Amino acid sequence: MQDDLISAMTHEVKEEVINNYLYERRLIEEQITYVKELADHAAQLQEMLFKRFARMYNLLPKPEFINEFVFLLGLKEAPFKDRIADDPEYRKDVRFIKVHGLTDRSKFKKLFLESYKRLCTWNNQYLEAYRNLIDECKAVNHNLKKFEDNHDLLTILNFLKGMDLEEITKKHFMGDNFAPEEIASIEKTLRFKPVSIKQFNLIPPPCLPELTDVQNQIKSLANSVYDRCSNKMKTIIK
Repeated sequence: MQDDLISAMTHEVKEEVINNYLYERRLIEEQITYVKELADHAAQLQEMLFKRFARMYNLLPKPEFINEFVFLLGLKEAPFKDRIADDPEYRKDVRFIKVHGLTDRSKFKKLFLESYKRLCTWNNQYLEAYRNLIDECKAVNHNLKKFEDNHDLLTILNFLKGMDLEEITKKHFMGDNFAPEEIASIEKTLRFKPVSIKQFNLIPPPCLPELTDVQNQIKSLANSVYDRCSNKMKTIIK
């Protein structure tokens, strides 16, 4: 009888260990879900940033103008260069910029400057979201490592495999994430994979100078564009 009592107490202690394990596991899963939500938000901002770059490229109708623009910003290459000609419908989600001026040239320069200003605004929002996502990935991986160090997965697996399916189901050990029949191959299922920002296919945010730092260069580029493409630019600002 004493052996039965010890066995029952041992079983109860193991159940408590597993319950603690599963509780902490769900916390990790919630953090991973939150990271994915942040990644979705960053992806939306990245798309809005692309549309602002697309507007700038539309105002730079020749490759040499785009190259000059990239150079004066201090970038190695044009962001979203692989999509420059792939999305002519970008204006659907880009607010129209209304400008006033005495001449078409002055209107174009104002349009160019305001377009860059708005580009910087969206880039800063994307940069903040991207950095926040990196920080959250690091936090999750830190908690994940701590979680795995605090629990003996082999003991937990052996205990779960020693239970019958009816008992596992009744006690809801695995919550909604696991079906009882999955226990046989649960070693792979229980192990978390570290999260990385690379898995979300986001581009690193470009480091753009503020308009006040490159205003003269932007104006000079706008003048060059207007000198060589005035007819096309007039249709844009009308």
